[in-house]
Amino acid sequence: MKRSEMDAQLQALYDQVPQPGCKGLCSDSCGPIGMNPRERQRIRERGVTIPHHEDALLQMAQGEDYSCPALKDGQCSVYEVRPMLCRLWGAAEAMPCPHGCQPDEGLLSDTKGSVLLAQSLDVGNPQGFTAEQMDRLERRMGDPKFQRTVKDYVQNNRRVATPDQAVEHWQGKAAEHGMQTPARPKKKTRRRRG
Repeated sequence: MKRSEMDAQLQALYDQVPQPGCKGLCSDSCGPIGMNPRERQRIRERGVTIPHHEDALLQMAQGEDYSCPALKDGQCSVYEVRPMLCRLWGAAEAMPCPHGCQPDEGLLSDTKGSVLLAQSLDVGNPQGFTAEQMDRLERRMGDPKFQRTVKDYVQNNRRVATPDQAVEHWQGKAAEHGMQTPARPKKKTRRRRG
């Protein structure tokens, strides 16, 4: 599939996300996210390389600082080509803006937001989702019990104010599940010869 066709498919999905009237106060909510490879490529074409979300989470678990590389002076430098997950922030029920930004037409249902996210991740996939798979996803996301679980997860796992608090938060989550996060790597010191 051509890039222009993928871009058109992504734009058609983006057009379904209502605009929350962003005040530009949510940079502390930016963190590691997954995205479609074409979304990542479009961001890279703007001169910004965003690491794979697993790499960024590992970086945080090792106690290193992480902030989205697209943030410049607290603002998104790739706002026009931001990925679907960023567009859903403040526009979907499970991801309300903590600063009160909200679309005039109201928040997207979790079902609609999840379907849009899944469809955006599927753009360019030669096999693509079948109608049966999309129907199953919509039913699952429409289940009130599952919606509560997702909402609780999102609200209880939001990024925290500082990298140290984030590490503490994720170490606590790992401990709850009987796991241990990697220790912070020791800084290597170079010995000078001679």
